[in-house]
Amino acid sequence: MTTGLAATISCFDVIIHAMTLKEFIINAAQSVGFQRTVIASLASMEEERAQYERWLALGYAAGMEYLKRNPYFRTSPELLHPSGRSAIVVSVSYYTDVPQCPGSYYGRVARYAVGLDYHAVLRAKLRELKNIIEKEAGRSILAKAFTDDVALFEQGLAARHGLGFAGRNTLIIGPKLMGSYNFVGELVTDLQLEPDESYAGTCGQCFRCGAGCPTAAIKYGEGLDANLCISYLTIENKNGIPVALRKQLGSWVFGCDVCQEVCPYNQKPPPTPWAEFHPRKGAGHYLDLLSVLAISSEEEFRSKFGHTPLRRPKRRGLLRNALVVLGNRLAGDGQANGRLHTHSPSPDPDFVVRKLADFAACENDPMLREHAYWAIFQGGGMESKKSLGQLLRREPDEQVRACLSTYA
Repeated sequence: MTTGLAATISCFDVIIHAMTLKEFIINAAQSVGFQRTVIASLASMEEERAQYERWLALGYAAGMEYLKRNPYFRTSPELLHPSGRSAIVVSVSYYTDVPQCPGSYYGRVARYAVGLDYHAVLRAKLRELKNIIEKEAGRSILAKAFTDDVALFEQGLAARHGLGFAGRNTLIIGPKLMGSYNFVGELVTDLQLEPDESYAGTCGQCFRCGAGCPTAAIKYGEGLDANLCISYLTIENKNGIPVALRKQLGSWVFGCDVCQEVCPYNQKPPPTPWAEFHPRKGAGHYLDLLSVLAISSEEEFRSKFGHTPLRRPKRRGLLRNALVVLGNRLAGDGQANGRLHTHSPSPDPDFVVRKLADFAACENDPMLREHAYWAIFQGGGMESKKSLGQLLRREPDEQVRACLSTYA
């Protein structure tokens, strides 16, 4: 009886007369729609672990406690499954063009989040790839699909085996101007496959991502400080957005693409090949901020965004973000980050201030009320002063009242 690699290859006798098993898998992945595929070893990532631990020691993981737990496991892909032998690592573009903003009181959504939830889409596509391999093999194989939902240092694994290289903004940048607008996924299998080598890409002396970052979150030679990152602040952050950083959010209501938009490797990014990532399938590139404020419950929130990445911060987080962007709009600062050329009339500022005041008067969450007060304050007009005075006389939370002194 044959064992190991010989047994695996014998299952593919029909196909390997023309190509190797590895070549077949790469071609099969391409037929599913993945634009780049490499094979990764599941050996421990020793160098990558040291890099990851240095990043943690700098405090750059901010409030993401799950990233701080057990760095050894996160950099030991062999622990993902006891029968795993190799990982098929894939990437696919999520890039779509950003249209003109529909109005002044809209917020930008990062490109990765405009369509359906990528976790479900990529897992389904990886299972499709598994089925293709099994059909040719004539047997079932172990193939566990992962994408950004398991304790794995994906950036390190992808860079170690040539899916791309890690740019200064920490994103994987693919070869041949594939750029960084790509989702990454893994299929851990019991197939013993020859791993690929790393890809010799580099940012050179370029630091446009760091220079362009609105909050200076990208540190040269150190990586990304999530404490300052707009994507962290608007998605993973469970607390209020620091007052000192609110104006830097500009028009970003969910995530941020600035470090990618200024990257030379993203001059001609390939468009997404999958309809699931088109804006018509999900939340789209812009959110009507006043409509977001009108979401009154978690159930309503889930019905609107539960099928998209925007579900991550929950109602509380998305409303917090909308309040900050509305404040920036009222102050005229929203144009700093994102396209604000509009093609339709927008409500006048006093109308928006009244909507914010109505929201604050009915909202039970002190954190959201404080953000609403801040947004109203940015209006600066008589309507803003009138609304603030009325609201603050009724404000029961001392900490919220004290916050006024930080931005008044």
